[in-house]
Amino acid sequence: MYLDTAAAEIDGTTTTFTFLVPGHQVWYPRSVIAVASRASGGLPNRAYTLTFATSTGPVAAVGAQDNGTEPGTCVVTWCPCPAASVEAGSEGVSVAPIPSLQLNPGYTIVGAIVESAAGDTWLSATCWYDFAYS
Repeated sequence: MYLDTAAAEIDGTTTTFTFLVPGHQVWYPRSVIAVASRASGGLPNRAYTLTFATSTGPVAAVGAQDNGTEPGTCVVTWCPCPAASVEAGSEGVSVAPIPSLQLNPGYTIVGAIVESAAGDTWLSATCWYDFAYS
C-alpha cells in the first residue's frame, strides 16, 4: 500500500468538489480537508456533506456543521475521529468522522455545501488516502 494525496480541481464558484478513484487503484481514505468561503445568509442552515458513492448510489455519507460568523471561512476535516467544532469570529473549524472504507475503481468522493447562501464556495479540498493497484 502507498500513501498519497489528491487535490480537487476547483475553478470559480462551486458548492461541490469531486475525487474519482482511477481505474487501476483501490483507495482507503484517511482524511479529506476542505476550506469553504461563506457568504452572508447561510446561517443557521448551512452544513457540509461528504459522500462516498458508486455509479449506482452512495455507500456512505457524513455531515459536518458550519460555524463562525458571516462572511468568513470554515475548514472542514473528515477523518476517523470524533466530531468537533470550534469558532473564532469569522473563522470556523469542523471535524466529522468517516468510516473505514475500501473504494474500488470508479468510486467518487463528493463534498457539498448544503443550504448554501449565494456566494458560498469551496476554496480548496485535499484527500489523503492509502492505495493499492487493482
